[in-house]
Amino acid sequence: MCYVIGVKVPKKQTIKVGDAPIELDPIDIPVQSGFSYNPWPVLYNEDKTLRPGLMHWELIPNWTRNQKELVESRKKYTTLNIKSEGIFTNKVAQAVVHTNRCLVLASHFFEWQEVEKQKYPHCIQIENTPLFYIAGVWNTWTDYSSGETKNSFGIITTEANSLMSKIHNVKKRMPTILDDERANAWINEHLTEKQIQEIASYQFPAEKMKAHTVAKNFQQIDHPTEHVPYTIFTPQTLF
Repeated sequence: MCYVIGVKVPKKQTIKVGDAPIELDPIDIPVQSGFSYNPWPVLYNEDKTLRPGLMHWELIPNWTRNQKELVESRKKYTTLNIKSEGIFTNKVAQAVVHTNRCLVLASHFFEWQEVEKQKYPHCIQIENTPLFYIAGVWNTWTDYSSGETKNSFGIITTEANSLMSKIHNVKKRMPTILDDERANAWINEHLTEKQIQEIASYQFPAEKMKAHTVAKNFQQIDHPTEHVPYTIFTPQTLF
């Protein structure tokens, strides 16, 4: 799955999705777990304009009427991630996947490899790409107890490619990372269900990705992406 990610935009810059220029302010979130339920930077269409914004990471079910019901719903299921295979049957995502698709900004993400019943965390990045896009879907949720509204999103995941199958070797999933062409189509085009399914299930090429092991407590330290070697791995056996 994809529950821990990081993003860094060192200075104010302009990026392009298709022909649309997007102004990004500096961002520095080395690591964040989805289970913290904190905001995360995404690109989304609002009033026919593509814009950056912070959204609550967790596609909130529209049948939860307040924060208490939302917390209770988490005991039964999570909507941090949405499987691409079930994107049209998932009760939360199916209502918005045709109209409310977004791009989740990331510089790296983390997954665990299980070896001899021990789990070793890895940081995964895209070669020569400091900022990339993960497919997502979003909605606007109203807390009927407080009247508060908030935008929320979930990350789309797909079956692991050859690299991620070795790292995430139990569940064998990975986020749906999109190249520029697919990112533009995902967020801007009027897509058929077949086209949505094809993009949602896309496996980013393994040869364009890189990975290294990190500290087991990487979520609690200042430099979570720093390479930490383990004696169980050698250059020949790691991947």
